[in-house]
Amino acid sequence: MPRQSTAKKKTAKSDPIYHNRLVNTAKKKTAKSDPIYHNRSVHIAKKKTAKSDPIYHNRLVNMLVNRILKHGKKSLAYRILYRAMKKIQQRTEKNPLVVLRQAIRGVTPKVTVKARRRSGSTYQVPIKIRSTKGKVLAIRWLLGASRKRPGRNMDFKLSYELMDAARKRGNAIRKKEETHRMAEANRAFAHYR
Repeated sequence: MPRQSTAKKKTAKSDPIYHNRLVNTAKKKTAKSDPIYHNRSVHIAKKKTAKSDPIYHNRLVNMLVNRILKHGKKSLAYRILYRAMKKIQQRTEKNPLVVLRQAIRGVTPKVTVKARRRSGSTYQVPIKIRSTKGKVLAIRWLLGASRKRPGRNMDFKLSYELMDAARKRGNAIRKKEETHRMAEANRAFAHYR
């Protein structure tokens, strides 16, 4: 009869020369559980929501105030916007928030053009815009048009620009139409996205 050994058999798991990650384990590894597959360079930032202002409790008003803001003088920016809203209310006898929303909705572009290089030449490619980006552009255009307006002070100019934009007039509306025309003219390059 062959003699049986009483010594324990060495297995791959108990042998110290094998690293734990190299040994087959019963648990099946997936891309999520294995740290090799984790991409640490990709980080998706959480979307920050704009706070609302103290009087109207509206995020849109706060976005507008933050764009009016110059040299950190936020109280001055609030004063300019609130005076402009008061003038809108006196002139139109409507809720100034309704006029502000109409103005921003009227100026918000649906598409814009972006420069793309293909085989040595640059093409203006029309690209659809998300709603938040469109609002940011609309606010930027409204403030730019109101700053260029002739007039006494900023609240006077801003109130008139907002009223004009609500009635589908003014330089901000012209800027939106110009952007849409440019996108329509370059429609042939839409496949270069």
